[in-house]
Amino acid sequence: MSGLLAGVGAIAVPLVLLGSLAGHLRRPGLLGSALRAQRTLPAFLIRPVAVLVPAAEAVLGLAAATGLLLGRDDLLRGALGCTAVLLASYAAYSLHVTRTRPAAPCGCAGDLDSPMTIWVAVRAAALALPAAVGAFAALPSGGGAETAMTVLAGLTFAVLLWTLPRAMNEQTNQQLEMNEQMNEQMNQQLEGRTAA
Repeated sequence: MSGLLAGVGAIAVPLVLLGSLAGHLRRPGLLGSALRAQRTLPAFLIRPVAVLVPAAEAVLGLAAATGLLLGRDDLLRGALGCTAVLLASYAAYSLHVTRTRPAAPCGCAGDLDSPMTIWVAVRAAALALPAAVGAFAALPSGGGAETAMTVLAGLTFAVLLWTLPRAMNEQTNQQLEMNEQMNEQMNQQLEGRTAA
C-alpha cells in the first residue's frame, strides 16, 4: 500500500506544484497582494516570500518530475521529501491565516478570488502525506496494470485536491445563500402574521 501512495505522490505532487507555478507566472503580483492582505509577514518580507514560494515550487516540481521521468530515484525522493516539508509548512500557515484572518485571499496558484480556508490547509496536508511517503517508500514495481492504476490514481488525486478549496467554498457559499433566503422567507411570514 505504501508503494501505491508513493506512486500517487510521485504523480500528483509535481503536477500540483507545476500547476501552481503556472498560476503564479500567469498572475505574478497576486501572491504578494494576498500576503499583504493576510497581514502575517512583516512588510519587508512580502516581496522575497512572493518570489521564493513560486521558485521553490518550480525547483521541487521540476526535480520530482525529472526524477520520475528519468528513473532517478534519488532525485525523486529528495524532491518529494523537501516538498513534504514545504507542504506541511503551507498547511500550518494556512491554518494560522484561517484563524487570524478568515476573509483573507489565499493567493494560491495566482488565485486572489478564493479565500484562505480550512480546505487550503487540508489540501496542503493531503499532498504532504504522499510526498513524505514517496520520499521513503519505493514506487510500485509491477507491470503495466499496476503502473496504469498508479498513474490514474495520481492524476485523480491531483485534480481532486487542486479543485477542493474552490469547490468547498462554492458549496459553503451556496448553503449560506440558501440559509439567507430561508431566513428572509421566515421573516416575511412572521411579519405577515404579526400584521394580521
